[in-house]
Amino acid sequence: MKKLITLTIIALLFIGETGYAQKSSIYLLEDFTQGTVLMKNGAKTNALLNYDGSNRKMKFKQQDEVMILTNTQDIDTVYIASHKFIPYNRNFLEVINVENGTIYINWALRELYKGRPGAYGYANSSTTTTPINTSHYNKNYYKNENPDIMEKNNDNDYWIFRNDKPLKFKNKKGLLKLFPGKETQIEGFIKEHKINMNDPDDVITLVNFCLGL
Repeated sequence: MKKLITLTIIALLFIGETGYAQKSSIYLLEDFTQGTVLMKNGAKTNALLNYDGSNRKMKFKQQDEVMILTNTQDIDTVYIASHKFIPYNRNFLEVINVENGTIYINWALRELYKGRPGAYGYANSSTTTTPINTSHYNKNYYKNENPDIMEKNNDNDYWIFRNDKPLKFKNKKGLLKLFPGKETQIEGFIKEHKINMNDPDDVITLVNFCLGL
């Protein structure tokens, strides 16, 4: 009976990728990982899960088939290993608890072409990027077997909630607007700690500081 209930929940929650116009998937975790989908009614479903940061979709793998998590209005929380996600406006935000509050990441991952391997490294392209540092999360991106040299970058939104109102930013200018009167202190922290706004670890460190002002 328990197995039947679990399969029913999975059937209601997940749909196949076929028929959806999608970009190539760039997954947040190295592989699909055992996780749990917690429903608002208290029901739980265990599954192999991963977050597709290119398409901003939570995905589920059963044998060789990959499906998209749907009916997000009925979902409370998704847990994948040590990571926690909540649905919000058809997207999933990763929840990061820090000393001074909570930060939410709306991941948006992309790959940029760097060139092809050569005798002395790789042939440069005209595109320059800042790679993602994920040491804080212990996350590794999927292995790329393409002979081209690709580099991962992000276009994340970062969110905080104030009086239950969502406030989001993508860059330093947007962050400063959320903390009026604190610009000098924040600019000083950025300079002192050499904060890179393209590095999620650095952004979390910075926002934690801002929340404590």
